[in-house]
Amino acid sequence: MVLATLAMLVRNAVILGLLAPGALLNSVIPLGLMLACTSIIVVLARRADGAALKRGEKPTERVPAMQSPFSLTAALRFGVIFLGLQIAGTLAQRALGTVGFYGVSVAGGMVSSASAVAAAGSLAAAARLPLHVAGTGAIIASLVSAAVNLPIVARLGGDRALTRRLAWTLSGIVMLGVVGTLIQAHMADWLLLPLAP
Repeated sequence: MVLATLAMLVRNAVILGLLAPGALLNSVIPLGLMLACTSIIVVLARRADGAALKRGEKPTERVPAMQSPFSLTAALRFGVIFLGLQIAGTLAQRALGTVGFYGVSVAGGMVSSASAVAAAGSLAAAARLPLHVAGTGAIIASLVSAAVNLPIVARLGGDRALTRRLAWTLSGIVMLGVVGTLIQAHMADWLLLPLAP
C-alpha cells in the first residue's frame, strides 16, 4: 500500500504540473515532504523484505491484484469522475468560495484523487481557480486518498500487525502533508518571490 501511495503522489504531482505548473509550485512543500517520506519508507521496506527473503521468511506487505489503469473502463471512469468534479468544483467555488472547493477536493480524494487533481489543475489553468487554491485542493485530495487506504487494508487484509504498521505509516505521511500545507500557506509569498516574473 505504501508503494501505491508513492505512485499516487507522483502521478498527482505530474498531473498538476502538466495542467497548472503554478499550482504545483503552490503545493511543492507538502508534496515534497510526502514524497520524501513515502520514498524513504518504500526503500526501507524493500530492504527489510530482501533481508526477510534471505532468511526464508515472507515479505511484510502483500500486494493486492489491481485493475489495469490503461483499460477502457478505467479511462471512462476517470473521465466521468473528472467531469463531475470539475463541474462540482466550479459550482462549489462560486457558491461557497474556497471552502466549497476544498470540500469537493475531499470528496474527490475519496473517489479518485487523480480526477480531483486534474479538475483542480484544469480549473486553475482556465483561471477559474487561484493557483494556491488549486495546489491546496490537490494536496487535500492526495491526503484523503492516502488515508482511505487504511480502512480498505483493515477490512480486506485481516492482519492486525499489517494494519497497525500501515496506520502509523499513513498517519506520518498525512501529518507531513498537513504540516507542509501549513508551511506552504504561511511562507508562500516568501518562498515563491524569487520565482515571480
